Amino acid sequence: MMNKENDIIPSWADAHVFYNMYLHRPGQNALKKEMDEFRWRYRLVNETPNGKLLIQNSFFENLKKSGKIYLAHTTYELDEVIRNKAIFSSGGCLIGSIYCTPLTPEEGKLRFHNLGAYISEVESPMMKRGKKKREHPRVLVFEIKLDKDAHHNLIGIDYLRLGEIHYSIYKQLEYLLSYTERSRLYEIIVSKMKQSLDYLSLCSEFYFRNEKINPDNFLNIFIANTSSLPILGYLYFEAVAEYLMLFQDNEEAKKYAEIGELYNPTYKELMYALQPKLKKNFKLSSFQPPLTSLILYLKQNNVFKNFDENSFKQYLTDRLIYLTNARLLSEDCCPIDWRRFHWDFDNLSQCAKPLLGHLIHRELRNFGRYPSFYFYFDQTKALQIWNYWNHMDVEIPFNGVIPKGEVGLNPALPHLDYRVYRAEYVEDSSFKYAELLEELDIKIEPKLVDLRYSNMHSKHKIEI
Repeated sequence: MMNKENDIIPSWADAHVFYNMYLHRPGQNALKKEMDEFRWRYRLVNETPNGKLLIQNSFFENLKKSGKIYLAHTTYELDEVIRNKAIFSSGGCLIGSIYCTPLTPEEGKLRFHNLGAYISEVESPMMKRGKKKREHPRVLVFEIKLDKDAHHNLIGIDYLRLGEIHYSIYKQLEYLLSYTERSRLYEIIVSKMKQSLDYLSLCSEFYFRNEKINPDNFLNIFIANTSSLPILGYLYFEAVAEYLMLFQDNEEAKKYAEIGELYNPTYKELMYALQPKLKKNFKLSSFQPPLTSLILYLKQNNVFKNFDENSFKQYLTDRLIYLTNARLLSEDCCPIDWRRFHWDFDNLSQCAKPLLGHLIHRELRNFGRYPSFYFYFDQTKALQIWNYWNHMDVEIPFNGVIPKGEVGLNPALPHLDYRVYRAEYVEDSSFKYAELLEELDIKIEPKLVDLRYSNMHSKHKIEI
C-alpha cells in the first residue's frame, strides 16, 4: 500500500493537462477554480479563430494514430554527443526531457513544425555566441516506435502548475542549506510578496467578486510587480503568446493552421524585439515590456488584419487575474484581505504555497551555492516526473500550457523503442524538411545535461 505522505502521483497529476479530457465538465460539487478552468477552456477552443488547434492538431493526430513518431532536436554539440554515444535531458518547460519539435511524415519526407524551423533558422544561431549569423545548428532525429499496448493519452506538463511541487521538493532538501541561508531566503520571499501587496489585493478582490477593472490600470500594476514576483513574467509571456497563437489571422498563421499547427514565430519575434536581453540570457522572468510598447508592436506588425486594442487588453486582464489565482494561490484559498495579513513564511505556506514554491525555485539561483543545490533540486524533480510518466505510460511528453510544438520523450521509460539519426536541414519554397542521413549509435540517458551544453541558457542561469 502506498504511503500517502510519500505519494507524489496526485501532485504530479495536478501539474499535467489531460487533453483527451480537455473539455470534460466538472461535477456539481466542483470548486470555483475547477469551474473557471472549464469555462476558460471552452472559451479558448470555441471562441477564438484558432482554438480548435488546442485539441485537434497534427501532433496529437500523429501521437494517437501513428505507429511511429519523429522528433527533431537541434544542437551545436553533435560531435560531443557522438563521441560520448549518449544524449542527456535538459530542464526547462519539459522538466526532464530532450527538447524537440515534431516532424510530420509527408510524401516520404519529414516536415519540420514551424517552431522547429524557427529554432533552427533563427533562435539557435542567435543564442550561440561566436557562430556565424546564418550558420544552422545540426539536426538529430529521434524515431520512436509507439507502444500499441500503452495508454496513448495526451498528457502534457504545465510548468505554471509546478509551484506546490517546487515547495515540496524544497522542504525535502532544505537542510542542504544552512540555517542562515534558509532564514535569509524566507526574509527575501516574504519581503517580495509584501512589495506586491497592491497587485495581490487587486487579484483577490476582482477574482472572487467577479467585478470589472480598468484594463490599463490593472496591466500597469501587473507589469510593475513583475520585478518583485518574477513568476509574473512567465504568466505575462504565456498570456501574450496564447493570445497571439489563438487570434492571429495573418497569411502565415492561416497557412500553418491548415496543416494543424499553431504559429509560433509571431510571439518569438515580439519577445526578442521588446526584450532584446533575452537573446543573451533566456529568462522569462525578464519579460516585462510596458503595455504601450506591446500595443505599438502589435499595431505596427502584420499580426492581425484588424487589431482590437481594447479586446486585447481586456483578454490579458481577465486571463492574468485568473492565472494568478489559479496557478499561484492554494486551491482552497478563500478571498484574502492582504492588508490585514499576518506576514510570515508559515502563514504564506497555507494560502500561497504555489507562489512560494515558484519564488523559492528562482530565488535559489541567487545563492552562492546554487550550482551545487541545483543538482539536487532539479534532479529530484526530474526523477519524480519520470516516475509519474512511467506510472501513466507517457512516452511522448509535451509542453501542456498550450500545445504549440514543444515536445520531448520520456528518457526513463524502461522499454523505449527508438532509433537516432543524423539529419540534414532542407528548405524548399513552402516548408522545411529533415532528410535522414545516417543512423547513429547514441543512447538516451535518464540524466540531466550539464548547464554548459544548453543552447537557451547561460551557465548557472537556467530558468523555468
